[in-house]
Amino acid sequence: MILYKSTRGEDKLYSFSAVILKGIAEDGGLFVPKKIRQFSLDQLKLLVNKSYQERALFILDLFQTDFPRSLLKKIIYEVYSNNFSHPKIAPLKKLRNNLYILELWHGPTSAFKDIALQLMPKFFCEALQWENQIRIKKGKLPLQYLILVATSGDTGKAALEGYKNLEGISIIVVYPDKGVSGLQELHMTTQVGKNLAVYGMEGNFDDVQGIIKEIFNDQKFNKMLLEKGNIILSSANSINWGRLVPQIVYHVSSYLDLVSREVINIGEEIDIAVPTGNFGNILAAFYAQKMGLPVRKLICASNQNNMLSEFLQTGIYDVNKRILTKTPSPSMDIIIAANIERLVYEITRDSEKVSQWMRQLKDKNKFTVDEKTKLFLQKTFYADWVSNDKCLTMIKKTYKETGCLIDPHTAVAQAVVNRYRQKKQENTPIVICSTAHWAKFAKDVYKALAGLNYNDFRLNRFDEFEILSKMSNLVPKASIPQSILELKNRKVRHFGKCRADKKEVEKIISSVMKREACRFS
Repeated sequence: MILYKSTRGEDKLYSFSAVILKGIAEDGGLFVPKKIRQFSLDQLKLLVNKSYQERALFILDLFQTDFPRSLLKKIIYEVYSNNFSHPKIAPLKKLRNNLYILELWHGPTSAFKDIALQLMPKFFCEALQWENQIRIKKGKLPLQYLILVATSGDTGKAALEGYKNLEGISIIVVYPDKGVSGLQELHMTTQVGKNLAVYGMEGNFDDVQGIIKEIFNDQKFNKMLLEKGNIILSSANSINWGRLVPQIVYHVSSYLDLVSREVINIGEEIDIAVPTGNFGNILAAFYAQKMGLPVRKLICASNQNNMLSEFLQTGIYDVNKRILTKTPSPSMDIIIAANIERLVYEITRDSEKVSQWMRQLKDKNKFTVDEKTKLFLQKTFYADWVSNDKCLTMIKKTYKETGCLIDPHTAVAQAVVNRYRQKKQENTPIVICSTAHWAKFAKDVYKALAGLNYNDFRLNRFDEFEILSKMSNLVPKASIPQSILELKNRKVRHFGKCRADKKEVEKIISSVMKREACRFS
């Protein structure tokens, strides 16, 4: 069985199920596997004509989870059979010569987060059940878990959908008020479930994520939750290792689909391009590469909040004087990307160095990696960014040239890929991760097709559903997921707002704790 350790050097090792329950290490670090198993090209070859479910089982088997294989298989087949609108789960679509779109939005919330957040809650429930069985045998009361989620848009709805009504689990989602699209907000605020709460916080995603992380690291507050309510905090963000493993699968699956179509032979390299916010999705591609997937270059695409592209180019992570900018791709409106900590740990395998860098980032808003790490970053990644108007231009250009409608996040990646190809003058197959259905960002997609710039406010008088109607007239064959159309008639159930204040969020947690105590009494 593979065990997990903290990026910051905590001595204790944890099992897969324990890591999913804890979410974040006690020393504030993120969990990483002590050993990363690799697959061979011969093993990959055997998966070429297999289903997505079989590929997922193979990858998760490599991580030697403490779940029985029969249970692992049952959960994987259940999740990836009933909850996705496409039989391939993550189908690959050819855009043009040697350029492919990996559609990751066929789940219930039309975003790539579903692929992990339909699977992870099942693992979480099993792990909680095991833990409580042990506690009850020892004469202790069973634990309740409170999933605390900071979201820049899509994770919130996917987590709410995945964890709704699960026994022994409550979930609070906090998002930046006015920092997500109208449909993203409706997806969250109309969510049905007896165990959840949703709050819009003033400020941006970095404010939200910073406060949530402070709460996770507040040992006194966490001790109070445990002593008064037998409640433990955990996460559903990509800081939780349980989010990352399922994402490794679709990167491997895209490669296998290219082999199946005879675009490449086993062993030939591809590039993977990811629109990147909190660095979880592209980190999963990095892990796939480490495990043996023939990936030549990881292409990190940023929007105007281009902290990541700057870091990957220079090795300097400098948050000072940066102001988060609102963009058409709100799920990427992030300055401090949590999973950078995992990346620099995997490069250096030096907990002391990583701890020092993370302290510098917290205390001085800046850290600089050593020369060896910088050279590794530059060799492994190509990083670039795209302006707001360039993003919209790419949506229109892609539709005009290919007939394919893409959302603003995918457009950022598409624009960076175009620039990359112009610079490098080569034709290695590239897989672009398409992270959301265009309809979730209909207003900006409509602006793009109508030739308007991002700061054109003439559409502000129309709501999201009027824009969707206009889109249907503009692009008659455009398909809109039923789950999005149904939002128009769904009742808003969550009206909570809060200040960007740790104490205020702790009060919210305490009130939810009291509500849940009444529900389970």
